[in-house]
Amino acid sequence: MELKKILNKVADFRVQGRCLHLLADILGLVLCGVIADCDDFDEIADYGKDNTAFLQQELGLSFVNGIPSADTLNRVIRHLDSHSLEQCFKACVAGFSLAGKQVCIDGKELRGTIPAGKKHALVRMVNVWVEEHSLSFGQVAVEAKSNEITTIPALLDTLDCKGSIITIDAIACQQAIVEKIRDKQAHYVIALKANQGVLYEQVAHFMQINKSALAFNQQLDKAHGRGEERRVYIAQCIDLVEEKEKWQDLHTLVMVERKRIIAGKKQEQTLFYISSLTDTDPALYSRYIRGHWAIENGLHWQLDVTFREDEAKVRKDKGPINLHLIRKWSLHLLKKEPSCVSVKRKRKKANRDTNFLLAILKT
Repeated sequence: MELKKILNKVADFRVQGRCLHLLADILGLVLCGVIADCDDFDEIADYGKDNTAFLQQELGLSFVNGIPSADTLNRVIRHLDSHSLEQCFKACVAGFSLAGKQVCIDGKELRGTIPAGKKHALVRMVNVWVEEHSLSFGQVAVEAKSNEITTIPALLDTLDCKGSIITIDAIACQQAIVEKIRDKQAHYVIALKANQGVLYEQVAHFMQINKSALAFNQQLDKAHGRGEERRVYIAQCIDLVEEKEKWQDLHTLVMVERKRIIAGKKQEQTLFYISSLTDTDPALYSRYIRGHWAIENGLHWQLDVTFREDEAKVRKDKGPINLHLIRKWSLHLLKKEPSCVSVKRKRKKANRDTNFLLAILKT
């Protein structure tokens, strides 16, 4: 990856001729710092001072006026155009295709932006995650006084998802979102909850009374003091479900029965899904439903725990969104590096070994 060449494509909002530091230098330093286990701008500035020669000689960054201060880094990231930064990231992964891939869509609150005394964050993001590539292809901020229902269609408009299988939780079980997915020539597997009223009631009734005649896949897991049995049933002769006609290309209903024993206590749960897929193997639907949790484990958990995103103190302007994107970019590069160690250990190694950081950037 020619880091400086890529970063030069990001639009600079500042008045030219009155800046001490090149935008590409600032972004290169922030990206390297985030990869190398720095969680705030003070740490990033310190990293730059300790590794100036490496940044100049190996990455081609200039720093003709020295390493920018933490305040300068903060100010630039707060006001940088988020769309331009995201387009820069997308240019780096332009060769990836979503055709045939499972695309997970889910929302995330940046809890570091929760105002004192409030329950919800000022900044909420809806992300796209492709586990196979450890890559988040897109993000859209949820506007104030809005929700994910209105944001997901806007996110889908940014994706070339033809031929992919999109999985979303129940908040996206809306006819308009289903139509948008099919208009994009993608398939859907979407969770169904009781707030869908008549559709939920008809699907639950149909699946339960026909359960004995349905094809199913069974999986048993036992580890770490707990056991789980999952049965995934599918139905495709569903003309008796009257609400089906209101949902574009609804071909398959799915019922998941989960029985879990944790610390000697038994738990049971029944979940329902709708899908445009016509595949007849229930194991396939089981993989998609379980695979959807990859966005929680592979993306959101890593951001919260490994990158300590919820503890971030940058809360103003576009800072939270831009740092969220830079962390996702860093996560992608760290996961692409083939060493069989955790992302946390890779970050620490990148901090103390510039050759390792260089290898991550070139992966």
